[in-house]
Parts: sequence; C-alpha cells; structure tokens
Amino acid sequence: MRFLQAWHSYFKNNRLSQGNISWEAEDDVISSEEAILIGKSIAAFQLGEYSEGRGLLKAAEEYSRNLGDDLLFEITQLFVKEEQNHALLLKRFMRSHGIPLLKKHWTDTVFRGLRKYFSYESSVTVLITAEIIALVYYKALKNCTGSKVLDSICDKILMDERAHVTYESEMIRYMRGQKSRAYRLTIRLLHRFLFLGTVLVVYFDHRKVFGKGGYGFIRFWKSCWSEFSTCFSLERKLVLKRFFKLPPDNSI
Repeated sequence: MRFLQAWHSYFKNNRLSQGNISWEAEDDVISSEEAILIGKSIAAFQLGEYSEGRGLLKAAEEYSRNLGDDLLFEITQLFVKEEQNHALLLKRFMRSHGIPLLKKHWTDTVFRGLRKYFSYESSVTVLITAEIIALVYYKALKNCTGSKVLDSICDKILMDERAHVTYESEMIRYMRGQKSRAYRLTIRLLHRFLFLGTVLVVYFDHRKVFGKGGYGFIRFWKSCWSEFSTCFSLERKLVLKRFFKLPPDNSI
C-alpha cells in the first residue's frame, strides 16, 4: 500500500494547521434567531465530530497487523485527533455564543454503534457516508449566520473533510479490490442503500439549516449524490474495466 506513506505525511503536517480563525473578533455576533436556528443542529454535528474512536482504532489496529504495516494505524490515530479538533473548534464557537452542547443524539449513537461492531472496511464505509454528507452540511451552515468565525471554522472543516473522503475512498477502493467481483458489486449496492437512508435522515433532521443555507431538498439531494459519485468515480471505472475488459486510459 504505497499510498499510505503520502497520507501519513499529510496528516502529520496538517495537525499543525488550525485554519485562519479570528477568535478575537469583537464584532463577531449572531442574532438570537440565528442561534436558535443553528443551535440543535450544530450541537448534533459537534457531538458527532468528537469521538475517542475506540472502535475504529481497534479495527484499524487489527487490519494494520494483518497488512504488516503500522502506518495505517498511525494514520487512523492522526485522523481521529483531527476529527476531535473539529469538535473543539465548534465547541469553542458554541460556548462563545451561548449555544448549549448535546450529550447524546440518536443519529450519533447509531453511527457509533455501526462503526464499533464491524470490520475496518465496514467502519470506513460508514465513516465516509457521514463525511460526504458533512461536505454539503458545512457549506449550508456557512450561509446561516453573519459570523466570520463560524465561516472560517466551516472552511477549515471542509478542507479537512475533503482530504478525509479522498483518503477513505482510496482505502475502500484498495480493500474492495482484494475481494471477488460479486462481493464488490454487492457491497457497492448496499453502500448506496446506506447512503440513501442517511441522506434522507440528515436532511429532515437538519432541514432548517439546509433551507436557510440555500439547500432545499432537491439541491441537497443532488449535491450529496454528486459528492458520492465524485468519491467513487474511479472505483466505478475500475470495476467496469475489469468486468467488461475495457482498454486502459489515462484518466485512471
């Protein structure tokens, strides 16, 4: 897995980046209406961003051991810390504007449960499902208030999450590539069903934020599936080439 070295370097370097966030801006205020609009929604995402990642780390450690490559486990440790940093950024913003934190949310409980009890491949599949949709969510959240601090936080998270889904899609492509054709087709279909259900749940759970941010249901739906397609377009091409013995080209 030669690509792991590059990702290890990326995550090590990126841990030093905190984004261009002006916490001291005295004029960074949000109205009471804006706080009410985003309050429960941003709290749910903040809770989802923060996790000790014990299930994911355990699965990654086992998979690393089977590979005989410690880099995968080290990358996962750095990845978890990056997600925790996102939670801390959101938490600091929330506290500065009097938005209460959540201790529990049913969607977070479900996703943590799914990641905890399955293989590393399944854990990453669940993870990328949530993070692809987060790419759309944080774009919408940016448009919900006049806060420059929140805007900068969203930019930082979006930059990191874009790298995350790229890394995760590479890992999924590698792991699925080791399996049979029938398995790859089946798991891709199941992943689409998981993504479909998650898209619907997230939209209706956060529809006020999406609506205010300019994402009605149709735009949200199309944006999510566009991100999903972008992540897995390379995998789809590889599967088609192997299935129908298409000639190679320079796009892969």
